[in-house]
Amino acid sequence: MKSPRNALLIFLRYPEAGKVKRRLSQEVGSEKAAEVYEKLIRRTLGVACDFKRRAPATRMVLFHTPQDPVEKLKNKFRGPWEFYPQEGEHLGSRMANAFRAAFATGADKAVLIGTDLSDIEATDIEGAFRNIGEKASVLGPAADGGFYLIGTDRPIGAPLQFSAWGTGEVFARTARELEVDGFRIHLAAQRHDVDCKRDLDRLGRDFLFAASLSIIIPTLAEAQKLSPLLLHLQSLLWPGDEIVVVQGGAFEKVALRRISPSLAVVGARKGRGVQQNAGAILSRGTILFFLHDDTVPPPEFPYLIRRACRDYQAALGCFKLRFSPSNRALGLIAAWANLRTALFRLPYGDQGFFCRKEAFERVGGFGRSYLMEDVDLASKFRKIGKGRRAISILPAPVYSSSDRYLRKGILRASLLNHSTFLLAALGRDERILYQKYYGLEMPDTSRQVDENGAENAKHALI
Repeated sequence: MKSPRNALLIFLRYPEAGKVKRRLSQEVGSEKAAEVYEKLIRRTLGVACDFKRRAPATRMVLFHTPQDPVEKLKNKFRGPWEFYPQEGEHLGSRMANAFRAAFATGADKAVLIGTDLSDIEATDIEGAFRNIGEKASVLGPAADGGFYLIGTDRPIGAPLQFSAWGTGEVFARTARELEVDGFRIHLAAQRHDVDCKRDLDRLGRDFLFAASLSIIIPTLAEAQKLSPLLLHLQSLLWPGDEIVVVQGGAFEKVALRRISPSLAVVGARKGRGVQQNAGAILSRGTILFFLHDDTVPPPEFPYLIRRACRDYQAALGCFKLRFSPSNRALGLIAAWANLRTALFRLPYGDQGFFCRKEAFERVGGFGRSYLMEDVDLASKFRKIGKGRRAISILPAPVYSSSDRYLRKGILRASLLNHSTFLLAALGRDERILYQKYYGLEMPDTSRQVDENGAENAKHALI
């Protein structure tokens, strides 16, 4: 029997100040209201990606208002979805037309959700598709009297053909009209949307909204050479997040230069562990994400990281690893790295480490300056953590450049990495590891770092 073709329809608009959340804007200002709405969108799309991983065949469509700047919208909200403009004179007709378009293009079941919700979950969407059936629709009540989710197995007209929306009678009216139209109604869990200032109290208690993310990128390159990566990351940040690029070189002390509210460039002594510790000291976020300069995370990474740090407060997190470009040999190396991480909870830094800043400070940060600083940090978290929960592995992959493998030779690079890893596990001094890996004497670190692995914080700002 053929599985039904499902379509998830998501209504949103570009989060431009003064054009979204107008009731909330009157109370907190248009800029703040737009930031709140953008966070709500990003959380909802993160939940949609969670659902997509469980039901990969589902088609996802983002319906935006015709006035939205489409290219800016596509650049800001990247993911496994299509973009289409809403059509209709009022919200009801636009929803009805979205359903009609979904079924006209082959859907057997369709669920439509909004992007004003602070607490929608993937299980709400899963349950909706499961409960849709012949003469059965699903309706998700919002706490203010509206609804946030509606799902059917055929187009609907009359239940949505009302010009007045945004009142406390919308849910009851829609349920009544669906029954008149011949549907039995399954109720989804009640959820909360955000329309006024008092709704912000709930957001302040929600870790996903209260947390802020600092992406720390250690590099030996000029910041301008990282522009493609930085532009990509900046387009995906939540309001309040930041990127901290830490350039390594012959710096006497740490120097910070803030380019914008979301981007800072730090100069620190060369050494990936040293640089990442310096970036952690100067970061403003409550969550730290250590990302190599040749690695690209999935579009929904800020949501995934927030969710993991909410659920596993004292854990170190990482992503699965893939290479780009890849081949069969590199695919096997990535598969082994992911298996090793799952079995032994010892990921590499290529996989993108993240944790709460307070947890990073508790373990003392990176203890090695140049090599195996990632294994050192993972080992520290394993010691303070509880079993397998010490390391959280996300289901989505990061894509790391395969250039160094292709340049050195895949087999040679892999053997060098594993032999260095083995020597580190046996407790060999970092100087021995450095000489074996690079064929050079390790630079003197006595003037570079203090006992915690970063320059004294009192010298951090210049």
